[in-house]
Amino acid sequence: MATKGVLLLNLGTPEEPTAKGLRKFYKYFFSDPFVFDFNAVGRWLLRNLIIIPFRAPKTAKDYATIWMDEGSPLKVYADRLLESVQKQYDDAGEDVLVLNGMGYSEPFIWDTMAEFERRGVRDILVMPLFPQYSTATTESVFHGVRESAKKWKSAPNLKFVDDLYAEPAFISAWAGLIGKHIEDAKAEHIIFSYHGLPESNIKKADKNGVCEMGACCETITEKNKLCYRAQCVATTKSIVAAMGWGEDRYSIAFQSRFGNQAWIQPYLDEHLEILIEKGVKKVAVVTPSFVSDCLETIHEIGIEYKEEFMEGGGEDFKLVPNLNDDKQWFDSVFEISREKLRGL
Repeated sequence: MATKGVLLLNLGTPEEPTAKGLRKFYKYFFSDPFVFDFNAVGRWLLRNLIIIPFRAPKTAKDYATIWMDEGSPLKVYADRLLESVQKQYDDAGEDVLVLNGMGYSEPFIWDTMAEFERRGVRDILVMPLFPQYSTATTESVFHGVRESAKKWKSAPNLKFVDDLYAEPAFISAWAGLIGKHIEDAKAEHIIFSYHGLPESNIKKADKNGVCEMGACCETITEKNKLCYRAQCVATTKSIVAAMGWGEDRYSIAFQSRFGNQAWIQPYLDEHLEILIEKGVKKVAVVTPSFVSDCLETIHEIGIEYKEEFMEGGGEDFKLVPNLNDDKQWFDSVFEISREKLRGL
């Protein structure tokens, strides 16, 4: 009988690539105040009058282009990761129960937490699969866990993992993956593309008043250690150091902005245009803010941005696959979780 648990968290994914599937997913996603931090009435209007009736059918078609035989890539790789990590604990003779939890789709966080309680597992490592911390992702799922824990008859003992970006095993997994795909690529330049966030989210996480919106991101300090943009920069530097690259070999950009408010920069689409103007015609893109391929990597970058780059004068555009079901990545999750379980 398991005495400890590992809860692997993600935001979630549609159950099927249809308008119905997207509407169900968006019902939860566009209700999340951690992602859309404006008034509840505004979220309701956005969700019910624009997103669900108009965006859902269009996005469903995009999802259909990335769908795997077993389902959504994010869910498929999450299940494979769980199976791998659970097997490694079993093979090591350690009574640890590993479960997935999703914020906006099955298995929902509250159902997974209820399963831990049902099986008598009270010591739980809460480990989001977001390499970099942000209020929009990390705090959202943490909130779901804490709210679920309040319903337990006897409160569980929870240990929260804020981020993975500085874990040597995570960096090593990315460096190993990049090495497999970049050596034979024609790329003149490597772009590290991270999911963007509104500047307001960055400011919200700045509890020490040090944010200068980019100028303060080159070094992680005690005061900015939970800054998403600074963690993205640190992720890049660690991977680059592991690869042995010079500063002229790479750059950083941010993708997936939505709405009219200011997001963290540089924007990937504009960055690609600038590279072409500078004579860079062959690029490769890596996406270390994700651990599995999804709509934002396969479709947005691999199709939409690639088309824009090639039409703008580019000659070669390679999207490096994400960690997905890479064995080194699976091993790193086991290694990281096992280390952090000690003392729980």
